[in-house]
Amino acid sequence: MRSANLLDFSASRFETQPFPHFCASAVLAPALERGLYEWLEDAATWELTTTDFYEQYEFSLLHIELPVHLRCLVEGEVTRLAIAELESAFHASDLELVGVTIHKLTDGQRIGVHNDFIGPAESHRLIIQVNQGWTEANGGYLLLFNSANAEDVSQLVLPVSNSAFAFAISPNSHHAVSTVYAFRRYTLVYTFASAAV
Repeated sequence: MRSANLLDFSASRFETQPFPHFCASAVLAPALERGLYEWLEDAATWELTTTDFYEQYEFSLLHIELPVHLRCLVEGEVTRLAIAELESAFHASDLELVGVTIHKLTDGQRIGVHNDFIGPAESHRLIIQVNQGWTEANGGYLLLFNSANAEDVSQLVLPVSNSAFAFAISPNSHHAVSTVYAFRRYTLVYTFASAAV
């Protein structure tokens, strides 16, 4: 399989409200998505992270030895394609990859309203859902907000497997994840910073 076929943003939709973002479907090649999901189901490197607004399991893909068939997720053409798409969609320049993590939410876990904003160290985020077998009863919806008020919901994004959500990080990029029920919700999270800042 040629690397250019591993990541596809052709089925994407850009929106400016409640903050600049785009959604896309079928972004990873099917074999790559399946291989990632199967590896995550057996992964033993999870670390529990707890803050004032969430509790989740996670680990960085940049600090472990990935299986050969998954190394493309953090190197080469896949990263270049992601950067090119985000630079085009958000009219950004000189984006560089600064992090690739996997997040896992399990039964009863959720993420409260937050905006991810920490200044110029992180400017854009790309989230790819890896949730084979997910149904609406499993929850784990991505919620977008007009403000930091948890009742000010603007949109609900389904965590359908192999869908993507990308956004420009700002003080206004408020989002959350609703409670997960009887499921393991996986997300592949790419973080970028603009070297032009």
